Amino acid sequence: MKQDFRTTRGKTTFSLRASALIVRDDKIFLTRDATGKYYTIGGASLVGEKTRETVLRETLEEIGIFIEVEQLAFVVENRFYIDDVFWHNIEFHYLVRPLEEPKLEMMENTKQQVCEWVPIHELNQINLVPEFLQTELAKWSGHIVHIEG
Repeated sequence: MKQDFRTTRGKTTFSLRASALIVRDDKIFLTRDATGKYYTIGGASLVGEKTRETVLRETLEEIGIFIEVEQLAFVVENRFYIDDVFWHNIEFHYLVRPLEEPKLEMMENTKQQVCEWVPIHELNQINLVPEFLQTELAKWSGHIVHIEG
């Protein structure tokens, strides 16, 4: 079994992850957890895995559909704390096209979560992780954008 591309030194964790920006009709497909936070579909890359492959695998694992990866949209250096651990994530966010209709629920570990299409112009009204998408997705110009957080 392959391991996540993640390493921890003391109270600092470095991680590589990728997500699918499933956009259709000016809406983005997101999942919502029990606390009301919204997330893109995606997760940690595996050691030796390309980030495009991560997006394909995570989308199939989480919502059970095949996608076509169209374009890398955002490269993000994201830094944050969870409890007393400092996380430094390098994230690749790809625009993708679903090849079938996504399910409106998913399993994250052992917890079932709902999924929904959210209008892009309403992203600033929800608790979205990663937060930069609230403003940057609507104004995306078609070129790769580097975000430092």
